[in-house]
Amino acid sequence: MAQLGLRAWLLAGALSGILRFCQAGFPTIQLRDQEGPILEGNNVTLECLISDGDNASDFTFQKYSKWLRSWVSLDQSHDLRCWFYDVAVNHDNGRLLLTISDIQSWHAGPYRCASLNATDNSTISDKLDLQMEYLHNIFVSQSNSWCGTVGDSMTVVEGDNLQLQCSADASQTPHYEWIREGDDWILPSNSLTLSRITQEQAGTYTCQAHHPTLPQLTKRKSVRLLVESTKRSFSFDSVLSLSTPMLALAVALPAVLLLLLILVFAFLIPRHRAAVLKKMALEESGQRTPIYKGSLDSVPSIAGDTQPLVM
Repeated sequence: MAQLGLRAWLLAGALSGILRFCQAGFPTIQLRDQEGPILEGNNVTLECLISDGDNASDFTFQKYSKWLRSWVSLDQSHDLRCWFYDVAVNHDNGRLLLTISDIQSWHAGPYRCASLNATDNSTISDKLDLQMEYLHNIFVSQSNSWCGTVGDSMTVVEGDNLQLQCSADASQTPHYEWIREGDDWILPSNSLTLSRITQEQAGTYTCQAHHPTLPQLTKRKSVRLLVESTKRSFSFDSVLSLSTPMLALAVALPAVLLLLLILVFAFLIPRHRAAVLKKMALEESGQRTPIYKGSLDSVPSIAGDTQPLVM
């Protein structure tokens, strides 16, 4: 009985201490009305819970900035308030609320509730690490190539090897798989390797990225593969299948050559025209250019003339 009485006394003392600690104004922060994971684009509301004796206007929300390496207050009068878009701090019937509309990746991070005149940790809540789940667009790139990402189609030469890599920006590492249109095989990998490509391997290949825990977050990227014979026959489709840098080079090189040709003609034609006009002017004035023996305008002669044939 004595031990039970001692335990009851200790429990009562602990509860009394917790009650006094809560009454001292120690705030807490919580996520309101949220079921399941937070998806990018959702609306999120945080609430700062304070004791009944405290005034909600004496508290504010703070977010930790990894760039400034410090906590930034999110009240409307703060100089850095513009850093956090679609964030609103308001008081609703004595309740302090933080609303984030259309939540994005830059909204993620630690939040806390603190007194405006905080001097110690007794007036600062524990931090709440706000995270969200997202899966952005995926990209397909060719290994060992400087061309970067691959477009909607590409052309390879028959007999070559090809390796495509699939990647996506996501909150968690996605699950990747490759499929080919018209086939029933699935390759569970972010890498697709085709060795000694044949005409039969031409077709549309699709990479799918799935969020590991949220199947509704799925993205796809398809690439039409064209296989060119070793004769490298020219076709309009082969031009369209070039990657952006190669297509730009294919268009820019002829344009530069054409420009150089235009500049050459623009320089030579005026000079030729000026020479013709000068010759015509001399002829109209009755002057003749002397023709000497051995000149291009002379005729064969056996006489040793030293004077001009025509004046």
